[in-house]
Amino acid sequence: MPSNLPHFNPETPLSANDSLQISSIKLGKLELRDVVVNSRQAGIQLYEILQLTIQQIENSRRRRNSTRFPDTLPIASPARRLSDEVADYLADMTRRALQDTTTKAAARSLKILQMTCGDIPVSMIDHRHIHQMWKLLRSSPPNLTSDPKLQCMTVDALIALGKKLNVPDPAVATLELHRRMLTTFFQALVNTKAIPHSPMAAFRPVKASLLESSKSAERLLSPADVQKIFNPDTFTPWASKFPHRWWATMIGLYTGARVNEVAQLKVADIIQDQGTWCIAIRMTKDADLAKSDGQQTRQRLKGKSAIRMIPVHPTLLKAGLLDFVADVRACGHPRLFPQLSAGVNKATGKSNARYSQALVIQLSNYLKDLGFPKGVGFHGFRHTLATELEAAGVNEEDIALITGHSISKKVPVLHSNYIHRSPQRVRERQVAALAKYNPPLVLPVYQRGQFKEKLGKGAKMYP
Repeated sequence: MPSNLPHFNPETPLSANDSLQISSIKLGKLELRDVVVNSRQAGIQLYEILQLTIQQIENSRRRRNSTRFPDTLPIASPARRLSDEVADYLADMTRRALQDTTTKAAARSLKILQMTCGDIPVSMIDHRHIHQMWKLLRSSPPNLTSDPKLQCMTVDALIALGKKLNVPDPAVATLELHRRMLTTFFQALVNTKAIPHSPMAAFRPVKASLLESSKSAERLLSPADVQKIFNPDTFTPWASKFPHRWWATMIGLYTGARVNEVAQLKVADIIQDQGTWCIAIRMTKDADLAKSDGQQTRQRLKGKSAIRMIPVHPTLLKAGLLDFVADVRACGHPRLFPQLSAGVNKATGKSNARYSQALVIQLSNYLKDLGFPKGVGFHGFRHTLATELEAAGVNEEDIALITGHSISKKVPVLHSNYIHRSPQRVRERQVAALAKYNPPLVLPVYQRGQFKEKLGKGAKMYP
């Protein structure tokens, strides 16, 4: 009895009109009659049944006239279906409290993978399936993962439809995102011994392009750009409609903080530390979520290095930031910008933790009206501050203490366990650095009660 099936290749694709018909298959006591294989997945299932039957017959014959030994344990865990492994993987991403956007991106990549190779055992997925997925992505029709009709079509039919519709090639960044998602997924399977090696091992990142695009907007803002944005004739009327328009943009310019870091600030995050007024970039519990077993805050940070205190620039103090904080504290709302909503995930009912959404849209429209090209936005303040400080001779580590970038560690153990930063010394370095950053403009001065309607009773506010 042969130990394998040399004449059957489960990797041979079957088209929509092809089928394999077998009148009879007999292996020992097992006999299959009138077998019809009309899909690749069905062929794989038949192949596994026959292989398992052959192995059992061989084991039985081997033990019949000799000493009996227990069957050897498998080297790895039994191969499970792709759908089962995907479900477990996505559930673990949720357990790790990863961002919803990351989990959704992984789910989409894995759904396209399953559309490509079918719900086969993960141990049977190899580089050929990945190459086929690349072909599908390059010629995929619109709504590939959401249109039920498309999900019933074969890969070849989907590719043909995409070519017929003349769909444009996906961006390099899109393909690279799919590659990263698949690489992480298969490496997790390797780590759990579900598969011996990853089919993504041979697929390396795309080489970064050195081509400059004339259409891409320059995020760095020149002194003239900054003056144009904060021109009293245009800025004051626009910013006077909401507190976040007025203060979030100013704070962004003078701190280099990320847009969501500013948008999610709480009143308690404006604190005096060692005699210096500071803005605390951090995550704290929300009172209405504190007793929940799930999400306890609507705030979100990019990483551990983002946690920091930034001294309030003297220009912001002169512009009346503390007066505004006093007004918000008097109205009793815990957050600095009550008109910004974190959003709610319709599927889970939990907060999206994206207070920045409305601010990004409103600022983008304002800049567009001023004639700035598409792509210039809040992040330009961050680029500008970092660039200006570097030009003023501030070292990279001191800039990172303000912007919250991670600092390169040449000796990780030493930096993580033995070198401790003195809070007083850090504050001195931050203050000295910010003293060298003075954009050439005059900010409008805030007047107490200026946003009385937005902070008064009956005003629409979000938790």
